[in-house]
Amino acid sequence: MAIITISRRSGSLGDELAAYISSKLGCELITRQYALDNFFGELSEGTVARLNESAKFFVGNIPGKEMTFRDKLVNEIRMKAASSENLVVLGLGGCVILKGYPKAVHVRVTADERTRVAAVAAAYGISNDDAREVVAISDRKHKKFVNTVFGEDLVSAELYDLVINTDRMSVEEAGACIVELARKHDLRSRMTESTVRSRTSDHQRRTIVFKNPTEEEFARILDMYNIEWMYEPKTFPVEWDAEGNVTSALSPDFFLPKFNLYLELTTMEQKYVTRKNRKVRLVRELYPGTNLQIVYKKDFADLVDRLRQFGNTGDEHDD
Repeated sequence: MAIITISRRSGSLGDELAAYISSKLGCELITRQYALDNFFGELSEGTVARLNESAKFFVGNIPGKEMTFRDKLVNEIRMKAASSENLVVLGLGGCVILKGYPKAVHVRVTADERTRVAAVAAAYGISNDDAREVVAISDRKHKKFVNTVFGEDLVSAELYDLVINTDRMSVEEAGACIVELARKHDLRSRMTESTVRSRTSDHQRRTIVFKNPTEEEFARILDMYNIEWMYEPKTFPVEWDAEGNVTSALSPDFFLPKFNLYLELTTMEQKYVTRKNRKVRLVRELYPGTNLQIVYKKDFADLVDRLRQFGNTGDEHDD
């Protein structure tokens, strides 16, 4: 479900958040120490010390191999992401390594300097002045690593899907935000993959604009009963001309992931929806396994009652 990269400013709870989310999802947490222990083979103490000392050593070759530490790191993290249902990557330039990866969500964790200094002072039992120096050095090293190894600016907002300030948030609150974002993003990614497999069209929008009041009312009802929905996420071509151009298609109004169900609403009387019925029939014939239901005006209230009854039960399905 979730491939999450976390970049953080020192003392902003980024490390704690990564550990919390990893535990919540029951998945691996890739840290710098994990990478040193598992990605590069047996390393001498001197090599480890150099890698910990300066980012420039990551662009050099692994001893005895014709591959740089950077390339090996990139390959390993990408393979982990491709083979894992859930994964958390802390630091290491994960937001750059998995940039553009469809299922990845990139998070930047920050906080006010006073908050961060106080957190570091408490964690290490040092004065605020010493903690301030620790924070400054850590932030510089994080930024220099990404710039030296990947040529990117770690603090660039364009690298992140979410920047979260933990000044007034607990680890649990921030973690819940990140996990929910990752879950929603995963749902959108799965829908996109489904359109590729079924050779339909991805119709997901960044902004929802309902075509009529009935759709808006139905969405409010779904929200009222905590039923997750997507608005017109997919378009099904159903007729083509002699040259292969699509001449007719159907974009069902709603998709309910929990029920693996597409719904096409109509407020017209049943006798006037012959053409829509034909499209629905063609979708079922051309795209086997697609669970599509047309909802007539007279059936609207009955469907709402059914959703109210089953809104908090049932298994989740992938489309």
